Amino acid sequence: MFGRAISSSSLILTIGLFFSACGQEQVDNSGAFNQTSTNYGLVCPGEVPDTSSKVTIKAIYGEDNRLDWFEAPGRTTEYWARASLALMYSSRLFEDGDDFVIQGPTYQETANLCPGESFASQPSAAFCSGFLVAPDIVVTAGHCVRDDIDCATTRFVFDYSKTNASQEKYRVAKSSVYRCQEVIAQEDLRDDFAVIRLDRQVEDRTPLNLRRSDSLGVGEQLMIIGHPMGLPSKIADGGFALTVGNVIEASVDAFAANSGSVILNSKTGLVEGILVAGEADFFLDGNCRREAVCDGTCRGEIITPTAKFSQFIPNIIYNNPVCQ
Repeated sequence: MFGRAISSSSLILTIGLFFSACGQEQVDNSGAFNQTSTNYGLVCPGEVPDTSSKVTIKAIYGEDNRLDWFEAPGRTTEYWARASLALMYSSRLFEDGDDFVIQGPTYQETANLCPGESFASQPSAAFCSGFLVAPDIVVTAGHCVRDDIDCATTRFVFDYSKTNASQEKYRVAKSSVYRCQEVIAQEDLRDDFAVIRLDRQVEDRTPLNLRRSDSLGVGEQLMIIGHPMGLPSKIADGGFALTVGNVIEASVDAFAANSGSVILNSKTGLVEGILVAGEADFFLDGNCRREAVCDGTCRGEIITPTAKFSQFIPNIIYNNPVCQ
């Protein structure tokens, strides 16, 4: 899995320590909330999760846990998923009244898939993923937005998703599409992250909360939300932290263009990091390609932990609008 260019090769990153002299702002607890969840997505206190979903905990890395928004149980899409976004070029967006219609080659065409692969008819329109961490700040992988040119040419698109089983066209409100005003911080050599200020505040969804203390434990369950292979947003629970250190290695289902995807703690709902690299996505089967399934010996996907970039983001705990 890796970023801008969609390819089947793994990206091998040399990632070291990054030190910043920036201090953290005071925590504002005026909007604090009690975030409770299960393995079935966001569930507010006192609610019972819907266990009829096909979401299950997988012990073997590589089994496909990806869900479209309409399949996701609990309230995952009402908070976590709505704060995720796709990075696109303007050539993928076509004006239609108050909306943009999103167009791109199908996943089948992009990857030369063999028959029977999941999501083959859906469009492949995004080149990376990202997520909202403050009203006008988003985070993605550093190799997705490297400089001012990338800033100027990238569009940040919320709600690129499949919301019902029969949906064939993908459109978003123009108000859901943002431009980059500035690159606040960026690193793609030692660490891999980019913190971006948008051209205006996002007023119709709530930013995600970051882990800012302690550390993720090996074996804790993780969820990824993003745009594998540029597809409409996918939610995949059931991953686990395999190693924790300067980077996190985890068994989350990720592909090219998942770079920049949010990695969430399935229990606390806190952002644990950014998906930045990982295993090869495909293998050849004759003259077509199939999605690779790990045989249990894979290293795992590589995640930049929040400790590497949280100092660039206001330290505010945001209300969860679902659990009022």
